[in-house]
Amino acid sequence: MQEFDMNETKGEENRSLLPKSLRRVRNVRVARSYSTWPGLTVATLFFVWWTCSVISGLVGSRGPTLDMNGDKYYDFDEVGSIVGEDQDVIGFDPRGVGATTPRADCFSYGGTYNGVGDDQARGDYHRTLFAATGQGIGLANSSSTALRYLDARAKTIAKLCAEKDSLSGDNSIFRHAGTPSVARDMISIIDAWDEWTSNIEESLDFDSADLDPSDEKESYDNSQEAGLETKSKLLYWGFSYGTLLGSTFAAMFPDRVGRLVLDGVVDADHYVAPIWRESQRDADKVWSSFFKYCQEVKSACQFYRVNDQIVDIEERFKSVIENLKENPISLVLKDTQTPFLMTYSDVKLLIFGALYAPIQGFASVAQLLDNLERSLGDWFEFTPTPLSYDLKPVCEHAQPRWSYPNDAQRAILCSDKKYPLNHTFPEIESMFKDLEAQSTFADAWMSLMIQCSGYNIESIDPPMQWDNHPSHRQKPIKTAFPLLYISNSADPVTPLIAGVKMATKFVDAGFFEQQSEGHCTIAAKSRCTIEKIRAYFREGKVPDPPKLKGKGTDFLDGDWEICPTNEWPWHEYQPSAQISNEIDAAEIGRIDAWGSIRDAFAQIDIWGARGSKKFEIVL
Repeated sequence: MQEFDMNETKGEENRSLLPKSLRRVRNVRVARSYSTWPGLTVATLFFVWWTCSVISGLVGSRGPTLDMNGDKYYDFDEVGSIVGEDQDVIGFDPRGVGATTPRADCFSYGGTYNGVGDDQARGDYHRTLFAATGQGIGLANSSSTALRYLDARAKTIAKLCAEKDSLSGDNSIFRHAGTPSVARDMISIIDAWDEWTSNIEESLDFDSADLDPSDEKESYDNSQEAGLETKSKLLYWGFSYGTLLGSTFAAMFPDRVGRLVLDGVVDADHYVAPIWRESQRDADKVWSSFFKYCQEVKSACQFYRVNDQIVDIEERFKSVIENLKENPISLVLKDTQTPFLMTYSDVKLLIFGALYAPIQGFASVAQLLDNLERSLGDWFEFTPTPLSYDLKPVCEHAQPRWSYPNDAQRAILCSDKKYPLNHTFPEIESMFKDLEAQSTFADAWMSLMIQCSGYNIESIDPPMQWDNHPSHRQKPIKTAFPLLYISNSADPVTPLIAGVKMATKFVDAGFFEQQSEGHCTIAAKSRCTIEKIRAYFREGKVPDPPKLKGKGTDFLDGDWEICPTNEWPWHEYQPSAQISNEIDAAEIGRIDAWGSIRDAFAQIDIWGARGSKKFEIVL
């Protein structure tokens, strides 16, 4: 495990996320193919941690596109406030992502970047050009030919990736980027960490005076009394895709499970299928709540009109959208004098993004719809021009390596599929119709689903065989410590049923539901949820497994613990601004920390499903 210069990987703004006295950055070299280990071919993982003490835990990603340098949700101070400030918090870039090398990049070929690797600036320019040629297609149902063109474009990129893979040969990262390999990498991180901290007092380079000895001793003693001996085991908090990674780890290494919180749960059975048919079953529930909350707060919701009932708001929304389908809005963005056409697809993607984070997103959507209904086109001309429209970083070749877009999501999601998306267009069209029958946002979700069409790069010698995959195992898996699954009542892409179902795949796995809308429980503050997660990590308290009724085949027919939420759209919970005898300062700190992570998560393009949007409404 080697330390390296932060300046090579992080900008000043992101480096400030961790206290200087406690910030640490490391590389870990791992086998690119564990079946040939030991060998000379390696991958180099990048990770950052917040150092405080005696117990360490990994923070899992929310999607394969996210990286430690570029995504601000890795504010380890805030995570530490929730799980315990006496615990180390580690985050890492999975294979192909961010500062981990080699990068999964289908567009960059030949040349060098600062003397190393491919010409990423040239590749990014080609990526931008290809993206621009597809901007006019819109969402899958925006025209009679849109889905066909989206499928053709996906197959084109798949062909490009195949050529890059062929040039790289046995060293290709595309052949070794699957989730089982990432899960095995987590073992490497744990082992490297244990070795490095074997003599913690000599290894940690910070002044012990920075810590209150009495606080440190009390926390350590409490951990020991609770039986939290987790050396050589994984403590992990995974969101969205991170839950699939956590479930995979638990299936591969059940004896190395220390604590696993899996939040916003991916259904392993559907994940390996060509199309995730059930992932949006709760999306329309989230969107329906917009009209309910808007009507409840009345004039605080900018799209509300006097005496509106819920149905009135819904009907006016439908009218606005139908009008936009026929009449796109011509704009000139004032900050750069860039001509721009706002379409139905643009607005639909913005609304879909708001479903992930209703606390922040619904107010913005209300303002957007209000201006559309009033035909206030001039308002939109003051929205910022997308950064992707600026060629200066490309021309100056000034961006750090990790900041360039990559194809890690495609490499991971597509190579993970047991049943590839190698179908005829009529078959794909039929799949899309099935999605449309489930959700009105199927058109937005299809932009993610279609990317695996024609992708034929197979994982070579993955460290987990199909028979051991959690979607294939017939009997519940016994782990060294029970897992904890958590779901929202209505999540746009990881429905409640998936959390219940996955909890039944592991012996004694706990489960609880947070009564809120949005993607992952981090979408809203809940004192109940915060304390349950903290108690799980620190005291080993596991909520009860879900108790299914009847034959146990209906995963929504059962009983489980439920946590109420303390906030909802247009009703943010701010206990630090209130006087309350029921909440002590420490709990207020944890609630505020949760809110900070919530706000950061709201800015992230999870799964890349919103990546085709052309602009962002900033309010």
